Amino acid sequence: MKLTTLCTRAAYVATLAAGVAIGSTLFGVASAAPSAPKTVTHHYSLAASAFAPDGLHDTSEDYYNQWDPSTLSNTDSDRCFNAGLSLPAGVTLKSVTFYYTAGSTSMLLKINRQQLANHQYVDMAVLDTTIESTPTYTSTTKTFAASQAPVNMGEYAYSAGVCPNGSTTFTGLMITYTEPAG
Repeated sequence: MKLTTLCTRAAYVATLAAGVAIGSTLFGVASAAPSAPKTVTHHYSLAASAFAPDGLHDTSEDYYNQWDPSTLSNTDSDRCFNAGLSLPAGVTLKSVTFYYTAGSTSMLLKINRQQLANHQYVDMAVLDTTIESTPTYTSTTKTFAASQAPVNMGEYAYSAGVCPNGSTTFTGLMITYTEPAG
C-alpha cells in the first residue's frame, strides 16, 4: 500500500473516533429505554354446570342444568344461579365474556366482589341481555374498572350470578386476566 493511502485511512479513523467522542460528550451515550414490565395473559372459564340455584322460590317451576352443551335455563322468572370464583391472587382482571342464548326474555349476568369483613359488595361487571324473537347463541364482553381489577383474595371473595328465564339460557363465562411474567 502507498503511504498516502495509509495516512488517509488513519486520518479517517481518527476523525471518526473524534466524532464519536464529541457526540458522546455532548449528547451522552445512547442507551435503551427501560422496557415495560412484561405480562402474561390467562383465561379462567366456568361452565353453566358449575352454578347452583340461588333459590327455589316457586317449587312448582323447575330449572334445568343441561350438560351437552352445558346450559342453565328455567321457567321461573325469579330464579337465579350463583358460582364462587377461585381467581389467582395478585392477578389483574381485564374482561369477562358471557356466553348465552338471547331469547324471549332478558337475562341478568353479574360478576361481583364481596368484602367479607364489612359485609359489602360491588358489582364489577353487569350485563342485561337483549330480547330476541328467535333464540340466538351469542356472547358479550365487559371490561373491569381499573380500580377493581387487582385480585385480592386476602380481602375479597368473588362470584358470578345469572338469572335465565324463558328461552334465554346461560352457557358459561370466560374471564381474561394478566399477571407479571416471571
